[in-house]
Amino acid sequence: MFPPAEALRSAAGKDAAAHVGAGMPDASDDSAFGLALDAALVRMLPALGAVFGVCVILFSAWDYWISPVQAAGTALLRIALVLVGAIAYFSWNGRFPVAWRCALVYGTHTGAMITSAAMLPNGLVLALPAITGAMFPLALVEPRLHRLLLLVLAPTLLFLVLGAAVLPHDVFASCVLVYAVTLALVAAIAVVQGRMRRAAFRAEQALAWCAHHDSLSGALARGYLVELATHDIALARRYGRPLAICMLDIDFFKRVNDRFGHPAGDALIRAVTAACVAQLRSSDYFGRVGGEEFVCVMPETGERDALACAERMRVAVAAIRLDTPSGPVRCTASIGVAALAPAHADFSALLAAADGALYRAKSNGRDRVEAAPGLP
Repeated sequence: MFPPAEALRSAAGKDAAAHVGAGMPDASDDSAFGLALDAALVRMLPALGAVFGVCVILFSAWDYWISPVQAAGTALLRIALVLVGAIAYFSWNGRFPVAWRCALVYGTHTGAMITSAAMLPNGLVLALPAITGAMFPLALVEPRLHRLLLLVLAPTLLFLVLGAAVLPHDVFASCVLVYAVTLALVAAIAVVQGRMRRAAFRAEQALAWCAHHDSLSGALARGYLVELATHDIALARRYGRPLAICMLDIDFFKRVNDRFGHPAGDALIRAVTAACVAQLRSSDYFGRVGGEEFVCVMPETGERDALACAERMRVAVAAIRLDTPSGPVRCTASIGVAALAPAHADFSALLAAADGALYRAKSNGRDRVEAAPGLP
C-alpha cells in the first residue's frame, strides 16, 4: 500500500534529498547505526526468541535428572515465564520498541533458568554454565555495550539475590567470580562485534551513496533519480496529488571548459548544484542527468510553485562567481518546467515535456524559464 497524501515522499527520497550536494554522508552517525542495529534485531528476534524459549523449556529434562520430585514445578515455572516473554517475539504493530522486547525476552527466559535452578539441590552451581553461556549470543545480536548491560541487569540481580539465599558463602563467591569474568568476556566480545559491524555499516553506506549519487556534483545519479521519480509519479496519480519537474541546462558550458579549463568546469558543476539545491524543499530532489544537464523533481508542487522555484534557481545560478587564474567564471541557466498531467504516461513522457520547454528557453535567448504546454 502506498502512504496517503502527506507521506507521498518515499523515505529513500527524503534521505537522498538530504545528501544532495553535501558530499559523502557521515556514516559514523550513531543514530543511523543504531537504527540499522534495531532493524536487524526486529528481523532476528522472532526466530531467536523462539529458539531460546524452546531450549529453556527442554531443559526441564535436566531438572528431572537433578530432582524428579521438583521437576514438575520447575517445568511449569519455565513454561509460564517463557510464555510471558513470548509476547515480545513480535512487534504488535510497532507499538513495542525492540529494546524493551529484547529485555522482556532475555529477562523472562534467563529468569526462568535462574529461578528453576535455585529450586533444585545445588541447581545454581550446576546451571551456571548454561546461565552464563546464554549471555554470549546476546553479545552477538546486541553489540551496544550500554544496551547489553541493561539487558543483563535484571537477570544478574536475580542471580545474586537467589544465589546469596541458597548457596554457601564460599560457593556463592566462586559463582559470582565466574559470572563476573563471563560478563567481562561478553562485554569485550560486544565491543569488538560493535566495531566490526560499524565498519561494515560504514562501508555499506558509502557504497550505497556512491551508487545513488553523482561523484562530481553530489547530486543524485540519473538511475536513482528515475527510480524515485517513477515511484513519486505513481503516488501522485493514485492520490491525485500535484507533481512537477524542472530540467536545467548550463548555458554555453563548453565555452567555460574551453576558456578556463576542465577543473573550472567541474567547480562550476558543483557550484550550480549547490545553488539549486539551496532553493529546494527537503521533499524535492535534484539529479544530474548529463554533462551540464540537471533535473529537479518536486512532489506536492503545483504549476505556479514549480515556475517560481525554477525562477529562484535561475537567479541563484546567475549569481555564481568563481575566481580562477584565467579570470572570474560566471554562467546562466535555461530551465524547462513541466507539471504532471494525464497525458504523461510515465516519467519519460514528463521528462520529454520538460526537455521541450528547455529547448524553447534556449531558442528564446537562454537564461530564462519556459513552461511546457498546459502551464500558464
